Amino acid sequence: MQRLSPEPATLHVAQLAPMLEALQRHLGLTILLHTAHGACLELRHERHDSQVLWLEATPGALPGTLRLEADNAEFERLAPTLMAQGARCLEASRDRPSASRGCAWRVLIMPLPGGWQLMLLALDPRRCQPLGLQGLVV
Repeated sequence: MQRLSPEPATLHVAQLAPMLEALQRHLGLTILLHTAHGACLELRHERHDSQVLWLEATPGALPGTLRLEADNAEFERLAPTLMAQGARCLEASRDRPSASRGCAWRVLIMPLPGGWQLMLLALDPRRCQPLGLQGLVV
């Protein structure tokens, strides 16, 4: 799992404990560091590469959307649990086409504590169109 590249690495949350508990419970994230003022969660760890998410307790912080991308296997593993907790799943279809030509995105949307929202995105490789030699959809 990883943050989408334009997303900030630090979330400023008004209530640290409920957000931390929700991310652990729903996504199974490992806590690397936890203080009264913040926490560092591991999103992904592969060999010498890891990606983290920082939560900082900031009184009065406004809620937002946490956008994470998962690979297909991770999405398949998390989807049933998140949907049982109230997440909605949106998928690209003929009626709702993907903004990315040739790709079929799936998005789980779920409320988090403090008015936050989780968006977990993944490509569905079974429904992506193959690319030709020039990178164009064939």
